[in-house]
Amino acid sequence: MAMDIDNFYIGAALIIGITLASVLGLLIVRRYCHLERLKQCHEVGGYLLSVVGTMYAVLLGLVVVDAMTKFQTARNVVENEANSLADVFLLAESMPKAKATAVRQLCEKYVSEVVEKEWPDMAKGQINKTARRHAINLMREVNAFEPVTENQKAIYPLMVQESCQVWDNRRARTNLASFGVPTVEWFVLILGGVVTVVFTYFFGVESLLAQVLMTSMVSLLISLNMYLVVLFGAPFAGDLQVSSDALMVDKMIFENQLGLRQDPEFSTKL
Repeated sequence: MAMDIDNFYIGAALIIGITLASVLGLLIVRRYCHLERLKQCHEVGGYLLSVVGTMYAVLLGLVVVDAMTKFQTARNVVENEANSLADVFLLAESMPKAKATAVRQLCEKYVSEVVEKEWPDMAKGQINKTARRHAINLMREVNAFEPVTENQKAIYPLMVQESCQVWDNRRARTNLASFGVPTVEWFVLILGGVVTVVFTYFFGVESLLAQVLMTSMVSLLISLNMYLVVLFGAPFAGDLQVSSDALMVDKMIFENQLGLRQDPEFSTKL
């Protein structure tokens, strides 16, 4: 996002600002419209607000659920990618030493590139081409192997399957990072929120304080739900994002097994 509103502090300030703006709009209406004139709108306005409010509540609820589902899907994809990559690394033990070393080194290069460089890139909706090249080379290295022993013939299909899963999950992850909430969807959500809040202005309540509280609560509730869409709609950006912990564990395992990391305490936990 251009304003980085997926930052908690900026988001909180924006929500408060929107709530105050909605209250300001109410005060302006109450200043220039007589209370008796507003009371004349109650009968018709009440029915229309019910229709508009219900339609918008359903729309907003569906969008929030969709965004949260997208976030959970991204988390599952990352975990599956990490699991498949670890399986390829461990199953490579059945290969001849030179081939196993080549496969394992590619696994380590791939996970290091993803964790250290691609993860920050995904926050901007970008894909790391080096990581993609390592993933392709890993698949080529696995597919180029010709099993000889019975053990290799039994394990090789699993390696091919898991390497394909690494690629498939990678593509799913990068697609989720590249495509957020569509602009037209934001337009509808914002316009619907404005219309719903403005409808609350056409009611005259004797106590101005009571109407201010009601309007501010409606605006606050809408703003909070829309902010959930901001947070969950971009799974790899902002303060609330899918963690790379699963791949970080892979990275530590690979480095320990290849002798690139000297961490006895970690090795004892494997």
